[in-house]
Amino acid sequence: MEMHQLQQFAAIAESSSMHEAAERLYLSQSTLSYNLKKLERELDCRLFDRTRSGLKLTSYGEILLRHVRRIADDLDELGAEIADERSRDAKRIHLGCFSLLFASFEMAQIAAELPNCMFEAYVAGEAELAEELAEGRFDALISSEPPTGEGYRARRLFSEQAYLSVPKGSDLASRDRIGLDELSRLRFSIEGDLPGCSEWYRRILSEARVPADNIDVAPFREHLKVKDALPTCNLITSFIMEYVRVNEVRAVIPIDADVARREVRLIWRRDAENKLAPLLEYLDESLERLLSGNTFIPYFLFPEDAEN
Repeated sequence: MEMHQLQQFAAIAESSSMHEAAERLYLSQSTLSYNLKKLERELDCRLFDRTRSGLKLTSYGEILLRHVRRIADDLDELGAEIADERSRDAKRIHLGCFSLLFASFEMAQIAAELPNCMFEAYVAGEAELAEELAEGRFDALISSEPPTGEGYRARRLFSEQAYLSVPKGSDLASRDRIGLDELSRLRFSIEGDLPGCSEWYRRILSEARVPADNIDVAPFREHLKVKDALPTCNLITSFIMEYVRVNEVRAVIPIDADVARREVRLIWRRDAENKLAPLLEYLDESLERLLSGNTFIPYFLFPEDAEN
């Protein structure tokens, strides 16, 4: 049973004439009659009786017509909802973000300060995000990788520095910086599932040639609750240090290596520039305040731990 069969059946029922229904549907009468017989065979019942005044619905036909009208109403409602969602989606800013920290700390504040904009933020790896930006799923990305190809524009948001975090009693605590080659002899505990950071931390330790046996990996939430008390070294970034006070029992030392520094950018499709105009204007006016650490909303990162 196909939709066009039901539509043709309804047209016959409403006109009570095969001839009139065929003209209304711009079909030949033979085609319409064939399709009706096919529908009756599929349902294994007769849908019309022939009378002197025209075609009259059988009890089976009345049942089918009731359902066909209900389906038609549902389709009209479906079409209206799809049109409404398409209208909303045309205004919605689809934003891919490589960093859970940026999405948690910053996007909630941006959305709160731009109430007339609708945001849909999606956190994933940078290769996946770049591919989906190219395919048009996203209007813009927050990424530490520069744009490739034509059709994109970019705006620098901030420079991020990776730091070595060590216990205050460590021999390294008084250092003002540390070289990459010095990390290979240290033992580390890092988050294994923190998008935007875990991959970076692994790359830093790989380039430092830290043996795999010297790296303990734990889930982010578990690691966060114990890392300040661990005797091992951690990695932390300048971004998160703006929001979370570094515990007095730890010292932080910048890692002096190119791999430990990165530029974070907003990258957007040129064809989405008009849609992004409010966001771009907001960043021009409020970026420094946004990144000052004063906008931290902990509920969005750890709702189960928030008290209010």
